[in-house]
Amino acid sequence: MVNLSQIIDCGHRGARKVIETRDTTASYTRDLGLEAMLEFSVASNTPAYAAYVQEICRMRGVTPTTPISYAVQPFSCLTFEMYLHTKDPHWLPGFIEQTSLWRREEVRSEENAVTHPRGPQRGGGQAILIDSLQCYAGRMAAAGSVTGYESFFQECVDQYRIHRHLLRSPATGLWSQGRGWLAAGDKRLSPGAWSRGHGWLIRGLEKSLRYLPPGSPYAVEMTGWLHELADALLAVQSSCGMWHTLLHRPVGESLPDSSGTGMIAAHLGLAWHNGWLSETRYRDAALRALNALPEYVSADGTVLSASPGPGPLETEEPWLAKSFPAGELHGTFAVLFAATTAATLQLGSSHS
Repeated sequence: MVNLSQIIDCGHRGARKVIETRDTTASYTRDLGLEAMLEFSVASNTPAYAAYVQEICRMRGVTPTTPISYAVQPFSCLTFEMYLHTKDPHWLPGFIEQTSLWRREEVRSEENAVTHPRGPQRGGGQAILIDSLQCYAGRMAAAGSVTGYESFFQECVDQYRIHRHLLRSPATGLWSQGRGWLAAGDKRLSPGAWSRGHGWLIRGLEKSLRYLPPGSPYAVEMTGWLHELADALLAVQSSCGMWHTLLHRPVGESLPDSSGTGMIAAHLGLAWHNGWLSETRYRDAALRALNALPEYVSADGTVLSASPGPGPLETEEPWLAKSFPAGELHGTFAVLFAATTAATLQLGSSHS
């Protein structure tokens, strides 16, 4: 028996915990939490959550015309989400300028794949990373939707096509987390398949489809890849509804991951709700996951069993741990997005 009210309640507990912290630090995990608060505010009809996000923006000194570099929003884009929520067009010029700049300045692989800095601790250079793909491609699609420039849509789909060719296993349909992380100049793929990486992946596909022109060749191709990925994920979902940390291994060899499960369930459920995945088996898989997640949220909103970072997955060993620390911020935003989808599906059911 699926009870969406339980995960929606977890979302409220998580949102209250975020508000209690009143943390103004800008980071992608916190910004994704704020993005989730905006969406959950609408889906759950709780305006106080959006008001909190607007307050944090004020405390950071961020206004609709504040220039915010794409480089400080590596896996999220709070500026565009603020535009979507407020409908204030003053958010758009900076967003479009920075998106265009990112496209021009991006360091690319020899295959034209966008890359991510390896960081000085790894010897510098660039590498391919799913996390960056989902943000970059989704941002291109969003820019196309507000400018009408088809080249943004083309760039979005081209990047998914290139990354799919480089990272996807034809045997399982699962994707490697990236390439070039094992050592500088090393072209080997990161080992295995990571749950949260696939959460990023399906997030980018689903969010891009929100902005690609319906029925266009871009949307048709992206929808095909979404079906392909969803099928691969359904094949490795555990009987309890969770996805485990290392998707390519048998279920018992790695922990259930609330962050990966939350992200996959959120975007799988929305993809079904919006008609891109029409078969009910996709909805049912999302519902099983949404029903399983409340076990991993404490009474005070702390999220448990969320896989820690960082995301390049140079080795599988850290993700074979017997437990994960409580309160991982990736789990917080993942549960909030999952609760948003649950509230959206519940509302849709009440109107059907």
